[in-house]
Amino acid sequence: MSSEAGITNMELPDAYYRRLFSLIPARSLRSVVSELSSVWCEATGAEAVYLGVFEGESQKLTAGLFHSDQQNETECFIKESIQVANDCPINEQALSVFEQGRSFQLISQEPFDFFSIPGAPNDLAGIFLFSPTRLTEDLPLISQLIQLSQRLLVQVIELRTRIDPACVESESIETERAQTDTGQTDLVQTLAVERRIFPSTDKLEAMAEFAAGAGHEINNPVATIVGRVQMLLKGETDPDRRQSLATIGGQAYRVRDMIGDAMLFARPPDPRPVSLNIQSVTQEVLSSLSREISQSGVQVSIEISDLHSLWADEIQCKVVLSNLILNSLNVLESGGRVRIVSEEITTDSQRVLQIRVIDDGPGLTEEEKEHLFDPFYSARQAGRGLGFGLSKCWRILSLHGGLIEAENNVDCGVTFHLFWPVENPAGSSIVSE
Repeated sequence: MSSEAGITNMELPDAYYRRLFSLIPARSLRSVVSELSSVWCEATGAEAVYLGVFEGESQKLTAGLFHSDQQNETECFIKESIQVANDCPINEQALSVFEQGRSFQLISQEPFDFFSIPGAPNDLAGIFLFSPTRLTEDLPLISQLIQLSQRLLVQVIELRTRIDPACVESESIETERAQTDTGQTDLVQTLAVERRIFPSTDKLEAMAEFAAGAGHEINNPVATIVGRVQMLLKGETDPDRRQSLATIGGQAYRVRDMIGDAMLFARPPDPRPVSLNIQSVTQEVLSSLSREISQSGVQVSIEISDLHSLWADEIQCKVVLSNLILNSLNVLESGGRVRIVSEEITTDSQRVLQIRVIDDGPGLTEEEKEHLFDPFYSARQAGRGLGFGLSKCWRILSLHGGLIEAENNVDCGVTFHLFWPVENPAGSSIVSE
């Protein structure tokens, strides 16, 4: 058991960060709750941890129990029909909600501290920590654990709201069968969860911060190299030396272009959105890519109504569509097909244009699904791309209040889903000129 003085000065060790970030992208609430319970218990030296998420809309508690003497085994469960008082804020009912899941007397005789995890207004997430040592939120270890827990739980809950309701039901079934049907639990997972690939916001934001800082530092020496090469070339007459200098300059320019892409991903220009006719915009993009399309032998078709519009910066919208089309062209053989389809839908009273870019190629491998939206990652041969296309698409969609997702099709190929606001999203910081 850690002493109070030891915990006061202690920060969360890197090993726990790696364990928790390995869950990103977070797809299963049950797996996140399980890992968080064990990390909280091990990192604080507590006797037991009871961590749970109560979802107000479904009145359901998803929870994990971890004891320090349980040999790394977490008890996870779902408790339906939790009773709450309508005349009392949900964050004041934590004790009542959690005790309906498990009696505290059966968990531990040690005193407990409760730490709330910020979330949606009608939801409740938190940790009851059973320990003889008094722990508070101002301790570095505790504050870091709370922040990491919030990031993971918010991500997985947001994902659950964007997928088919059957996914949520299947996770409940999976939990109920976990103890008695361990050989079949994977079959219970909904196919939608397995196929959908969502950008990991936390990871991309961290990479953007790194790219912005690194890009600024690298640009200065690269500019110096380019300047010196140009100066030396002016007075150099030896062919071999000129060739060597040209090679140095070419590689320096390549670094400069890569850093430029990184900076555009990290800090793109502020969008200047207007209402765009998406059919016209898509046709212009295909016209600009006519050479690449012709050389590939791939058929590209547009199935977009001339009445469909979206709220976007025209140049940035074309960047997104170009990157997705080129992404398909790079993996398709001659005779392959790409379809661009649009459909207007309404989510949370907001009109959204869903654009799907569908190809009939080989689909995504497990490695590609894991790193699909990562900067610097490219499944193509070395030297044939810097891997910024999809990460820039994510950044642009985010700036416009939209979303991008991908999935392997049931038969073959990949579909990219763009969810783009038809009108200026409420609360958006971008305005039309």
